[in-house]
Amino acid sequence: MAETTPRKPYQQRDRRYVVEYCGEKWPNDTWFFNLRMGPAPISVAEKYPGMDVDRYARVWKKTSDAVVVTKDEIILIEGELRRPTMALGELLVYRDLINTTPELQPYLGRKLRTILLCPVEDPTITMQLRDHNVELALYKPAWVETYLKEVMK
Repeated sequence: MAETTPRKPYQQRDRRYVVEYCGEKWPNDTWFFNLRMGPAPISVAEKYPGMDVDRYARVWKKTSDAVVVTKDEIILIEGELRRPTMALGELLVYRDLINTTPELQPYLGRKLRTILLCPVEDPTITMQLRDHNVELALYKPAWVETYLKEVMK
């Protein structure tokens, strides 16, 4: 029987990545991390009266990596260390849910920016970013460089 190398314990890197980026770019503004986008589905509320529908509906709600609120803007951010194409699709869905997200109601009317955050530019999605009015932010702290070298062996 072949020996197996024990797996390293799982580390939440994507969240750390987004939190660090927001801390550097908008240190004095309002942040929401892992914000569930949109309201709970009405069908769940109708089917289970009296239940904490928001909690129950977590499975259906979409969760954005970060939303930053400045005095002039709402900035929707999805960070992806290795698969930016997936993050782009999520961003487009989340952007459509901004106006129905309860936590963001006080900030509606501000300019909306949508940012795909990744450490390396993926030239295959450049046209899609432009076509969908999504900004690309490249951010690669030293620990991300080390991680990418580790996983790309």
